[in-house]
Amino acid sequence: MAAAKMYAQGQRLVLDELPVEIIVEIAANLDFEGVDNMLRVSSFVRCILQKYWRAVMPFVIEREFSPVDLFFHAFSSSFDAPSTTLIATAKTTSACQWLGRLRGLGISGGKGLDSLLNFCRSVRLWEGELQRLRFHDCEVEHARLLSERERERARKGLYSWGWFARLYHSGRQGRGTREAVGFMRKLSTTELHELADLWETVWAGVGREVCPSTSTVLEVMGNKAQAEGIGWGDGEENAQILGTVMKLGPTDVLKLMRERWRFGSKMSLVSWVRMREPWIEDSTEMLRVAIMSAKHEKQRMMGMARWPFLVDGFPGRYGGVLDHETVESEELRVLHGVDGGREWCHSGRYENGHGREVFVLGGVREGRLVASRS
Repeated sequence: MAAAKMYAQGQRLVLDELPVEIIVEIAANLDFEGVDNMLRVSSFVRCILQKYWRAVMPFVIEREFSPVDLFFHAFSSSFDAPSTTLIATAKTTSACQWLGRLRGLGISGGKGLDSLLNFCRSVRLWEGELQRLRFHDCEVEHARLLSERERERARKGLYSWGWFARLYHSGRQGRGTREAVGFMRKLSTTELHELADLWETVWAGVGREVCPSTSTVLEVMGNKAQAEGIGWGDGEENAQILGTVMKLGPTDVLKLMRERWRFGSKMSLVSWVRMREPWIEDSTEMLRVAIMSAKHEKQRMMGMARWPFLVDGFPGRYGGVLDHETVESEELRVLHGVDGGREWCHSGRYENGHGREVFVLGGVREGRLVASRS
């Protein structure tokens, strides 16, 4: 009543003087940046939002961080209890239902809000990085802002990467790809196409800005000794190091991309990576192998002579998370977007043997973080 009287008299309203339910309603209708800024208005407003954030954040997530299911799988996998227990549950479209499930993982109260906000901030930062990285190799006149549907595809790939990294790249892992390919079978042909594009985009960015090859540095500096001190090997050696660094999840890779300057030397960066993942050098990343195996399975399962998407995406300006050049190619997303979860018996590569095709399980190389000359 006091706030209504002030408004009628033409006086300026103060947020702290509004009823609690009005403050919550205002927050629920803001974008993510607005909610994030609202938390800094005053300790009073922050206490309200910390208490009632479950009535605010579901609306923000559904509006700006879709798809909701993948968002929460990736978010919950960032905790010590990854979301393998949630995989078998039926898909939901409600962020409120997901938050109710996650209460059992201890994601509640002010700590739960802070964790959720940090995850959302990371996604926002990645959207900005992907905007920059995706068009890096394109002509300047072809660079543009990502559309909302392209950002959603990028987020979908980002969530799948984060979920995969938590399950198959963190901790001590075996070097087989059977389980990893099983994860990729859950994705449709279209989702594999988009995830592969995002992965190649990030891979190229890390190889260019975090772990450049010695020959690349040499082209810029012209001094072999300095290039060997800065570069991370060449050829297969550089690819092996890159594959090891890329086992880090999206949050850690983002830190390397944005704060590379904080590491004064290669060894300080290596020490930080080893601290984040003590067993990271057991093997290189297996996401790329898993994608390739799942793509090959789907291609054979559907009897296709070639992969349905003619343009793979990065480094081109069409395909992947970006719109395709033609309407016909874009319609393929819908046609091949519903075959996720179809089981196929093997993963790896086919070879002829004893008059029939034999399937050989794929594997990954041993990990490495230090070049032979450093």
